[in-house]
Amino acid sequence: MKIIYSSENKIFCFDDENKSLTEIPCGKIIKYRETVRSIRQRKEWKTSGSGAEFMGMYSADNIDPDILPAKITGLGVCGGEIVYAVNLEDVGSIYHRSSDPSDDAEGLVRASNDFVFGSFDVKDGKLAVSMGANPSFLHIAVMDMQGRFDEYTDGDTIEEDPCWSQTRNGIYFSTAGYARDQYGSISAIGPRSIAFLDLNTKTMSEIIADDAYDFLHPHEDKQGNLYYIKQPYGGEKPKSGITFKDVVMFPYRLIKGLFGFLNFFATVFGGESLKGNDNSFDNTKTKNRSKKDIIIEGNIINAEKMNKINSESDDNNSGIMPLSRALIKRSPDGSEEIVKKGVLDFNLTENGEIIFSNGRHISKTDKNGNETHITKAALAVNISIK
Repeated sequence: MKIIYSSENKIFCFDDENKSLTEIPCGKIIKYRETVRSIRQRKEWKTSGSGAEFMGMYSADNIDPDILPAKITGLGVCGGEIVYAVNLEDVGSIYHRSSDPSDDAEGLVRASNDFVFGSFDVKDGKLAVSMGANPSFLHIAVMDMQGRFDEYTDGDTIEEDPCWSQTRNGIYFSTAGYARDQYGSISAIGPRSIAFLDLNTKTMSEIIADDAYDFLHPHEDKQGNLYYIKQPYGGEKPKSGITFKDVVMFPYRLIKGLFGFLNFFATVFGGESLKGNDNSFDNTKTKNRSKKDIIIEGNIINAEKMNKINSESDDNNSGIMPLSRALIKRSPDGSEEIVKKGVLDFNLTENGEIIFSNGRHISKTDKNGNETHITKAALAVNISIK
């Protein structure tokens, strides 16, 4: 068994039989960055030294090509090949390629300036894919490997995590609606529910919903069991009650919050921070926070804190996901059971095994609930089985 996954916008293949890990080059991203680097080199005289002063060129032209916005949003297997979706700035593309890293040939499924792509699931040469004009408005479509597609959902919603049903002609997916203020601007996003699109009748029905929870990443096995991730809507809730420390710290926190808001406003609209140029301490705090805090599906997670909490448990391969984010199995009769807590992403194998990641490791669980560690993997998502 080979496990394909993406991690920090790179594609990896772990061979469970040989216990070997291989990075699979993402040609689209590589070529894009090479092009930008080449353009930057040709314009280097404008962006450095006296040439930059004469031309008035600033740091916008000096962006490191290796940190240009590029995101792998979907990954799957079709006919023995790897299929991946990547969004580069406002351009969405889907490509297919061999899992052999030495074979750098890639085939284009579809590229568009009008669409970006989210995750997808492959079955019988067709992709159930989330796609839309921007990442906030993704809808469900079915696409073939020639790039032809039919879009089935729309509206003031976001629909993600499409997955082919194993028992019916249809697609499971997660969906959430937007709330708008009096000016028509989006003010909030509702809890994510799981819905089913019946391709025979072209109708959609809500399967699982609860205002207190998000339901994500549905997958169905051949017995009709539905697996999904359940997490508190809005993320971890703070502990209730006011302590003596809260009372003492209230004036400080109020002033700090007010200054933070004014500083943000001045920086965004005035182009200059209220803190001035001597901000090495604040830069250090920002850098440290960016390494600790990650945003996963709308929730901010302090990786260092969660790793410390989870490592205090009996799990030798603990991760960084909160234990309130759980993998659930729902039987056809509606009964539910918790399969695993602290799950980032997962997928099902043909023989009923569950491959899952917790942000630091990838493991598998067999039909009897026996768990086996597979490999270390940082923030492994888009898990696919080859």
